[in-house]
Amino acid sequence: MAHSYQQGYDERRFEGQVREDLLCSICHEVLRDPRTCQNREHPFCLSCISQHLRNSHTCPECREHLTPETLKNPRFLKNILSELKIKCDHNERGCPGYVQLGNLQNHVEKCGFAPVMCRNEGCGMLVNRKDKEIHERELCQFRIPKCHDCKDIKASQDAIKACEDAIKENVDEMKARQDEVMIKITGKESEQDEMNVKVNEMKANVDEIKQTQAEMKADQVMFKAEVSQQFQRVTEMLNELLQGSNVSNNGAQAIGPAFPANNQDIIIFGGHCGSGDDKILNTVEKFNLTEGTSTELPPRNLPRSESASCVYNGDVIVTGGHDGQAGSDLIEILKMNKHPLRWTMFDGKLPVKLSAHDVIVYQNRLYIIGGYNWNEAKTSDAIYELSLAPPYTVKLLARMPYGRRNHRAEIVNGKLFILGGSTTSVSKDATDSVVVYDFIKKVLKPCTSLYKPVCKMSTVTWGNMIILVGGGDKNGKHLNDVIMYHTESGRSERLPSLKHKRGGASAVIMHDVIVVLGGYNSEEGHLNSVESFTMGDDQWKKLPGMKEKRLWANAVVKPRN
Repeated sequence: MAHSYQQGYDERRFEGQVREDLLCSICHEVLRDPRTCQNREHPFCLSCISQHLRNSHTCPECREHLTPETLKNPRFLKNILSELKIKCDHNERGCPGYVQLGNLQNHVEKCGFAPVMCRNEGCGMLVNRKDKEIHERELCQFRIPKCHDCKDIKASQDAIKACEDAIKENVDEMKARQDEVMIKITGKESEQDEMNVKVNEMKANVDEIKQTQAEMKADQVMFKAEVSQQFQRVTEMLNELLQGSNVSNNGAQAIGPAFPANNQDIIIFGGHCGSGDDKILNTVEKFNLTEGTSTELPPRNLPRSESASCVYNGDVIVTGGHDGQAGSDLIEILKMNKHPLRWTMFDGKLPVKLSAHDVIVYQNRLYIIGGYNWNEAKTSDAIYELSLAPPYTVKLLARMPYGRRNHRAEIVNGKLFILGGSTTSVSKDATDSVVVYDFIKKVLKPCTSLYKPVCKMSTVTWGNMIILVGGGDKNGKHLNDVIMYHTESGRSERLPSLKHKRGGASAVIMHDVIVVLGGYNSEEGHLNSVESFTMGDDQWKKLPGMKEKRLWANAVVKPRN
């Protein structure tokens, strides 16, 4: 069974500076549910040390024997921690001030800034708990419209009905009296005329009331028609927004109506085409899926391999990478609505120089996951968040249980899934681990593992599934496996295999068609070959090749202008 992995609290959430002896020796954050080793009392978060003890039975600090049973549960540490002042979990949603850490859970459960879902059918928006009622009743575009005059109309209708009943009763009574008078009293024409006048007046009142009712019914019909038209306009606007939305991760495009049926162009750039630093590419080409042709586009400013790319607001963004000598923290952007096309440098930068990392755009922020950290010469375990608007601030969002590179990351249902990869530069350290970061709960937790350890693969998303294409296993063997990972159940399902084994290839998806470009295998070397697969088919289709052989390149579906 998978358990949530919760590292310590972010030190920046606390009021004032936190003492160093209250920091976890593994994640270096403020202790969460503290434990200490048996003899020297080195402090750890319970989740951090439990994760460590799955693979080792020694304290990571003093190296003395340590097991889950011999961990100490220090009451004095818990007492000190409980008195620290910390920001609410929902601080970024607007909750002000600080609460004692010991009261945090109780506060969070009752916090008016906690995200709750709108109950109006078709909405599903997350709003602050304190704003939920007014959102559902007055602000939500999916709310049932209410006529401000409905109460008055209902009251008028009730009054009219009562009046009608009274008039009818009076008319019947008058007719009875009229008949009686006609029989018993003859010659009293004046009284009869008076009665006739009253009857006529009553009939006129009835006719006026009926006309008023008809006008009110017409107004109601018109009001319903206007509401229906407004709802139709809102639906059309939502559909247009959905048609124009698209998220791309290192060439993996979101499924759905993100691209029009006639958009068959793939932009592929960078990578390297052989051994040696002079084989690092800055060339860019556009591959047309329908025609099977490849044309050159303006080159990048910098030759780079093992970069990571995405699409944001109709522009192509490529981050980091290396030139064979050093890594980069630079970001280049190709604005598709500028003519002539050219690459420009983005004002923001990555937090460190990275290659073999991955990036995702989500809610106007760029998320940078893992990779090789050239500043510290080690594999990164960090997940950073970079604002795509000035002043391009960067913050450390979370840390994975261990570093990974040549992995993949995808957004599914608003959650960040991080799959596979290797803890070092060699295949034997490949992992089958899958972790997911929940942006709402701000928790990183493990998921069901992949079918086997794999790195250097490509991924695309299809509905709630992540499809892993090619890659390499722990034995350094290049793969032609295609595996569909179900994010909800963790089940792995095999799809038809690639025609070529491919490690370090690029992949995109357009509607139901997956396209894989380039890569490497030990039998054929660097590849320029391209193949495609339509979901539901029984085999991959060979396509004309690219102009250049490309390993560790990036590919995206050409955004609409």
